[in-house]
Formats: sequence, C-alpha cells, structure tokens
Amino acid sequence: MRTFYFARKGPGLQPGPAPGGDRHDPCILQSSDQSEQSRPMNVASLYRYPVKGLSPEQLPSVQLTAGMGFPLDRKYALLRTDAAFDPAAPAWLPKANFVMLMLHEQVAALQTRYSAQGGQLQIRTPEGHERTFALNDGAQRSALEKFFLEFLPRRLTTAPRLVEADGHQFTDKAEKYVSLINLASVRELEKRWGEALDPLRFRANIYIDGAAPFAELDWVGQEIRLGPVLADVMQRNGRCAATNVNPLTGVRDRDVPGKLRTEFSHKDLGVYLKITQPGLLSTGDPVEVEPAIRERRQVARSASPGITNQLICTACYYLFDPRTLNAAWTAPQDLPESYRCPDCGAGRDAVTS
Repeated sequence: MRTFYFARKGPGLQPGPAPGGDRHDPCILQSSDQSEQSRPMNVASLYRYPVKGLSPEQLPSVQLTAGMGFPLDRKYALLRTDAAFDPAAPAWLPKANFVMLMLHEQVAALQTRYSAQGGQLQIRTPEGHERTFALNDGAQRSALEKFFLEFLPRRLTTAPRLVEADGHQFTDKAEKYVSLINLASVRELEKRWGEALDPLRFRANIYIDGAAPFAELDWVGQEIRLGPVLADVMQRNGRCAATNVNPLTGVRDRDVPGKLRTEFSHKDLGVYLKITQPGLLSTGDPVEVEPAIRERRQVARSASPGITNQLICTACYYLFDPRTLNAAWTAPQDLPESYRCPDCGAGRDAVTS
C-alpha cells in the first residue's frame, strides 16, 4: 500500500512534520498495488488558492458554475510590475507580472489561510511568526504589501500591489478554466525519477485517482463527468518552473518540466476544463470520460513531430515555432530585443534552440 500526503494548512495554521521525502500531512490519499486501470476513477481532493502563489486550501466540496472558474481561486494577486490593472475593467495579465512561485519560490514556505467572511489573510512565516491582514482595509493592505517587500528583499525593489476585481481570477490562462491533475501521472513520474513528488507542486483545483498514467492528455476534445458536473477537456497543461519548488520548504529542488521532457518527450501533466453543467462537486465523486460530443479541438501539442526548428524558453519550457511570428525567423537571434515569452514574460536571452 502506498501513501500520498497532501497539505492542509489551516484552520489555525497548525504545522505538521512531513513524513519523509517530498510529502505533506495530514490528509492522506492511498493507492493500492492493483492496476491503475482496474480501479474506478474518482475525485481524490479539491483545492483553491485564494492568493496567487500562496498556500492551497483544501475543500470537501465546491459549487461549480458553467462557464466560470473555481470559486475563490486566485481571487487576489500581488502585482510586482508597473503593468496597468484597472479593477473596473479587469484584463488578464501574464503571470510574470505577479509574485509567484516560478520567480519567487520562497513564498511557498509561508503558511497562509484566507477567510472569505471578513476578508482576512493569515500568514505564518517559517520562523513561526503570525500576522493577520484585513484585505478590505486600505492601511492593512499596505501593511501586507510591505510585508512581502521585506520577505523578498532580494527579489523585489518596491512593494507589490495587492489587486483584485469582482469576478476576475488571476489564473495562468485568460480563459475561465478549472485545472485537473491525474495522480497516476504523478506516480508514473515518481517511478521514472525514483524520488517522491508532492502532487501539490502542480497547484491544481481537482485531483483525481483511478485513471491510467497520463490518460488525461488523450481526453482533450472530450467531455468529462465529475459527479454531477460536466466539463469539456480543453487543453493539456504544460508545466512551468513553478513545479520545481518544494511546497514545504520553498526551495527549488527539482526540474519537473525537464524530467517530463526527458522521460516522455513533452512537458505536460494535467489538463484544463471548461465547466458546462453546474453542480456540487465533492471528494469521492465518480469520474467518467464521455465519448467525444463535438469535433475534436485542434490543440497544439508540445511534442509536434512535424516542427523541426522549435525554440524553447528556458525559464518556463514554453515551446514555439518562431516562423509563426515571422516567416523569416528561425533562430533565437532572429527574435527582436523586445521579445517576451507569452507564457512567463522572460526576454529573448532566455530562448534557446
């Protein structure tokens, strides 16, 4: 019997020792020795991330709405650049504009808990100091911004701005998607690596069990039923350098995208869903992938054999063919100095063949 540990940071932010390796406690997910394919699929756990880049919060159930994202997920973000954000007319911004794990791995060591009632954010530092900030109070918001400037003195030169807008979510995708991870895929990556990986490195909303390893990548273009909820599987989730960060220690101690590419010739693990039928989703609900109900979407796959001169962003492992931007571009030096990776915002210097 194998045991998988998930973080539960709160209520009260009670710390608990990790039971060895890259694992959390106390919420336990178990996987038997029987074949992955022989067990019925089910929802193993549900998580939201109220502040982009900060702690996950586990939920026993969640009410999902058609066409909307995961409730209270990435509701707030810490904007670290001078990018314009208008709460009255919110627009999606690339993740590189915010405090987040790909650039600021130390924030993973903070234990946080958000209370929607009263809008309070509680933070426990690695040293055990606790602070509580009322996010609807201007002075306390400023104090929170100062806290992060002091916590990340080598990464921030000015205090970040806490931003939010009604109905807006600071997710990595502009679309209102919900993210899903197949735990069997994590276990298969562990097997190839020979090392434990906490599934919370992947910061998904829905974790399922009982599927075959990486089966989720073939569900794109199909419909999935999760308990009473229906969703379209929209695209594969290409992993970025945020997954390299240990969610317990805040240390960048793995190269997850690189290992995925080495072992499987792609960097994908998990998928994005678009909710089409609302419902109350709960841990333990059955999961079933329906036959395709519409024409299969033409999704760009990260390991397309027909493209021979792909370039890669070494900051986030984003793959692209420069000829789609300009027919004359074939190499990194062809990109303009103003080039920015559409996935992470890194510059031309981060791009290689």
